[in-house]
Amino acid sequence: MPLPPAGVPHGLPTDLREELASGYSVQALPIEVGGQQVGTLMVSFQSGMFDESWREGERRIFQGVLSAMLGLAAILFGLATLFAGRISTPLRRITAAAQRLSAGDMQVRVPRHMVREIDELSGTFNRMADALVSADQQRRQLTADVAHELRTPLSIIKGRLEGIQDGIYTADDEQIDGLLDEVALLERLIEDLRLLALAEAGQLPLFPEPVDAARLLADTRRSFAQQAEERGVQLVLTVSAPLPDLTADPQRLAQVLGNLVSNALRYTSAGGAVTLRATAVTQVVPGREEAPAVEFAVSDTGKGIATADLPHIFDRFWRADRARTRSSGGAGLGLAITRRIVEAHHGQIWAESEIGKGTTISFVIPAEG
Repeated sequence: MPLPPAGVPHGLPTDLREELASGYSVQALPIEVGGQQVGTLMVSFQSGMFDESWREGERRIFQGVLSAMLGLAAILFGLATLFAGRISTPLRRITAAAQRLSAGDMQVRVPRHMVREIDELSGTFNRMADALVSADQQRRQLTADVAHELRTPLSIIKGRLEGIQDGIYTADDEQIDGLLDEVALLERLIEDLRLLALAEAGQLPLFPEPVDAARLLADTRRSFAQQAEERGVQLVLTVSAPLPDLTADPQRLAQVLGNLVSNALRYTSAGGAVTLRATAVTQVVPGREEAPAVEFAVSDTGKGIATADLPHIFDRFWRADRARTRSSGGAGLGLAITRRIVEAHHGQIWAESEIGKGTTISFVIPAEG
């Protein structure tokens, strides 16, 4: 009798052994009753049947995954092309607008966009362009104002010198004093412009030291007492004690108070009053909830400032009275310098006014500048 193939159990019927030998596999399962094996269940199946089905399933799964990946790649490529066009086009537009702006076209602007990031970039560009236009207008206006302020005293000096040269005027003390007054006005204007330029550039030199706010107000009142008496104006001092000690530049603060009192006396008629006031307050400081500060105020009983003009009183070369000449007032730089000095001390300044009742200009200086 021939031996069964390897892996074919012995003791099987002849036809089953032949079946196994022809490529079938058999799985033997014992049958037990009462703990004893009473028989064997033989399950036969063709070898390789499941392997072929599994390989076919693998092929179909691979083909499905590959098709899905290719489809997704095509969709992503299409979306990328679409969004790239929607982003690159406005970016190229903004780049072209920036080039035109740098070439001097101050009117160029870019349209808004539905993509939030591009819309924010467009808005930022437009605001930058508006700021450049405003700065250019201010520069041109400043140049014109400076030329106008310098031209007047220079014309007077030139005219008087030519008159002396031609024998029309005599080079006496009166003429010399007049020329020196015009030169002094020129020096004051040039110094104010220099100081304002330093302050606006953030380079104003400050020399902080402990300052007694009450004493500072008293010194200011004493400095203007004679001028107030000559104009028939009462100069009142009000201090709400106690006041915290300040750490600030005393000369700069004295300059601020001097500018405010000088303006108040200029616009207050005889019989009126100018009040200097100091009050202890608290100021909100970044990084801290509140900090001690001193609020200074200079009030007058003058004619007041119109509501439309009030936001502009701290602008350079601004005058409430357009007809006011340099002889009746400064060049319009005093309040602009005042604001910059207060801001250099990390303070705030503002004005309140009512026509016919007067004006109050207040500023706050933190105790620890």
